[in-house]
Amino acid sequence: MKPSSNRGETVEYIRNYLLENGYKPGDRIPTQPELAKILDLPERSLRDGINILVNQGVLIPKGRAGTFVSNPQRENVVEPIRWFYETKDISDYELIHARVILERAIIRNVCSNRTTKDLLLLQAIVEKQGSGALSAKDELELDKAFHLQLVNSTHNRALDVVGNLIMLHLDMLYDRGLYPEDMDERFVDHQNIIDAVFEKNADLAEKLLVDHLERCYDFANSLPHNPLKEKVDIVQAKDLL
Repeated sequence: MKPSSNRGETVEYIRNYLLENGYKPGDRIPTQPELAKILDLPERSLRDGINILVNQGVLIPKGRAGTFVSNPQRENVVEPIRWFYETKDISDYELIHARVILERAIIRNVCSNRTTKDLLLLQAIVEKQGSGALSAKDELELDKAFHLQLVNSTHNRALDVVGNLIMLHLDMLYDRGLYPEDMDERFVDHQNIIDAVFEKNADLAEKLLVDHLERCYDFANSLPHNPLKEKVDIVQAKDLL
């Protein structure tokens, strides 16, 4: 249905055209005069809609080469969320608390859907974590790889954005000086989580994961230079779902 003069409807109308006609990341879309004619829209309304889609990161203008459908990368997804968190003054406690809420649901799903390949990938990450002599940045990257692989082990592509959120939370805690470096328990915790996932013991896996994140919370809360804003037992997050 042709939209009214409402910009939101125009944007949705253009998006639906691109989806229904199979435009993929990297594809060049018709020129604005061509698209205005195809969609039977005034060129000014079409231009406004295109500009909004560019600002949203859906389309990328490349000068005389034309306008192309974007190929979303992790940075395209997380940076606007990072900006939202920073402008809303999201606290350190809220970041860790959000991880508990997200990852509790994920780990139960992993226990149901994990494959042998998933377990091998998780184990390979943990073995690297246990190799010792890792820099703080290496520790962070392996930690991120472990938790991202948990998300991947759900085999639900709709959860990819959740993986991006968890990666962002870890990055922000690291940037704020709240990431536990050289935490020996991390390697042990991750190994115990893998063992529970191997046994498909969702209750145990969930408990181990929450205990693991609570230790990270306790570490961050103990720092005198940047304490968390609230001292609440993070395990109480269980009661919020």
